[in-house]
Amino acid sequence: MPSRMPEFEMPPEPPAGAVDEGRDRVDASQASAAEPQPAPDVDRTGNGAGRRRLIAGVILAALLVTGGSTAAIVQAVQRQAEAADTAALTELALDYIGAIADGRADDATALVPVEGDAPLLTDAALAAADRTRRFDVAAVELDGDAAAVLVELSGGPGRIERRLAAVRDPDGWRLTTSLAERVVLEQERGVGVLPRLLGVEIGGVGGTLLYPGLYRTEPIDEGLVSIEPSTIRVDGDPATPAETGLPAWRASEGLIDEARRLALAHGVACQAASSCPAPAGALLGLGDTAQLQIADDGALELDVPLRALAEGSAAPADLWVGVRATARDGGGIDFACTVRQTRVGATATPEAEVPPEWQPCG
Repeated sequence: MPSRMPEFEMPPEPPAGAVDEGRDRVDASQASAAEPQPAPDVDRTGNGAGRRRLIAGVILAALLVTGGSTAAIVQAVQRQAEAADTAALTELALDYIGAIADGRADDATALVPVEGDAPLLTDAALAAADRTRRFDVAAVELDGDAAAVLVELSGGPGRIERRLAAVRDPDGWRLTTSLAERVVLEQERGVGVLPRLLGVEIGGVGGTLLYPGLYRTEPIDEGLVSIEPSTIRVDGDPATPAETGLPAWRASEGLIDEARRLALAHGVACQAASSCPAPAGALLGLGDTAQLQIADDGALELDVPLRALAEGSAAPADLWVGVRATARDGGGIDFACTVRQTRVGATATPEAEVPPEWQPCG
């Protein structure tokens, strides 16, 4: 059988575009193989160290910028905190002073408590006073967790400036300076009776706490003597004592004249009997003034001055005669006398030499 040659078949023609795509891949592969590849850590510019320095500089600049912004933010936060503290302290001080001005003593004492008994730190006592009518906070001084608030008040007690101390507690700011002033009037007893407000004596031993105001005391009737109302000005500052008007008193009709007459008679009698240090032969006469005091038992005691001018002496002697008046239960007055003190010129007899006993006058 004759042999046959194998028939040649043309390979199938690739789809359109496939030849070009393959050619591109071959070209790219050949180019990649021919082009040297840079090291991973080397910049394509050939300056890797410079690039790292540039990045470090950018980071440093960013840190500097960030640092400056932080300082500004801290300052802004501090200013905001100071503004909040100032506002809180201002409101607290205004609430406190406002309570006193409104006559709300209980509210004021709740904001700034006081120590000890305070029978006149009450709404009723403040209602009876000419109180502060205008008030304001002039300044606030901050020092960490401590502060001072400068307040200004004006009205009944006059113009007042006070510094109120404050401290910060876990619950917030708290005032520690009270405007309640302890009023002591032991040196101004007048006739020996302390002034009274709402039936409470003011200014005795230990003092009496009062909020700022101009207080008018009550009239007092002690039987043989009556005492007119007076005023007490309280400014809320313990460094300045309360100002008081001198109490005006009025004794029973004719009592003072009778006491002065009996004092002169007693001086003349004791001079004649040489039982008192009145100069012998001196002319006795009534002085110009008399001191009056109400004793604890309600008796009225007067010190009446007598002037003793001895012949040939240029220095008159003063003889003080005490007169004690006691009201009888059924009416009338009992009197007793004693010699208190004598003085010749500027020399006075010691108190120990003054007879303390009361005896019938004359």
